[in-house]
Amino acid sequence: MSSLYKIARGMSLGVPEIGETFYVVDTNFRTAAQGWTQSDRTGPLDLYAEKNPGRVFYGAGGGTYSPSNSYATDVLAVQAAVDAAVDFRGDALAFSPGSFSLTTAVALNVPGLRVLGPIVGHPKRSLTTVTDAIGAGYTISVDDVEVAYHTLIPITALDQISGSSGADRGYLHHLYWNTAGIAASTSTQFCAATTGVDWLVENCNFYVDAAQGDTFTLTSCQRWMFQDNDFYVGLTGVAWESVFTFVTSALGMVARWNMFRGCGGSTPATFTNIFTGVANVNGQLMAYQNFIDGTALATASAIETTFGTTTDIELAENYQTGDATLEGGIVIALA
Repeated sequence: MSSLYKIARGMSLGVPEIGETFYVVDTNFRTAAQGWTQSDRTGPLDLYAEKNPGRVFYGAGGGTYSPSNSYATDVLAVQAAVDAAVDFRGDALAFSPGSFSLTTAVALNVPGLRVLGPIVGHPKRSLTTVTDAIGAGYTISVDDVEVAYHTLIPITALDQISGSSGADRGYLHHLYWNTAGIAASTSTQFCAATTGVDWLVENCNFYVDAAQGDTFTLTSCQRWMFQDNDFYVGLTGVAWESVFTFVTSALGMVARWNMFRGCGGSTPATFTNIFTGVANVNGQLMAYQNFIDGTALATASAIETTFGTTTDIELAENYQTGDATLEGGIVIALA
């Protein structure tokens, strides 16, 4: 075994590559005047496309560098990139820094697809913004789809991510759902899913400054885990009606290490409830080691509603803060 090989292995460069990467470039990423693309194909985008033949998709409505992969709109470029991916190969759809508008729903229908912006350490530092201008902008209909490293802007009264029946093992992380300035509606939702199993949602931030709908409405979904997420009501006097709603026979959910907080002021922002369940359906949710801003929840028991017997929901070591001295807080338990 050569020394160079050992060094490469130690740098994780010798690991076999799995899947292809398809790139989507923002329409306004750079202007022609800045030399992003040139008629003699020497601009940065031109060279980038030549290094990745057939894998760069541009929503510029024409363009000099690669006519076959240049589309009239962002959403057409995004969907074309998804369509170029191959099932089960572990392909990635990589967005450039910039802003993208989805004027029709994008069908994320390639099992094992990864939909990524540039990797950042925190969701609020994301360099890619995807605005949903149609509803269900991302429609996930297959297994093992990952969406990460975006800022997501919703449209009033519609879902942003739709998980259709049978889409299992979805993975959502390092996403910033920013509803700033979006008109209030109890039907504005981040994710609505049906019968999805074994999803993981972690390291996401959710910001609301008007009374929006549930962040998650999950119908007959099972074994989802929500961890290390931050839910923030950012305007005084705003009431977030419910964050999670479980419908029909949602089972085996876990929520841990999440923070639920609201801004202060003379009329604090509040959560009416955080978890809404189905009466007398056993084993819907275990919630433990979550922290809730004491000014944002009326009482500790208001963390949940509609659940029936104590076997519907299990609460362990959750805290409603509110004491300015030492650790303070109230341990949340069923009333």
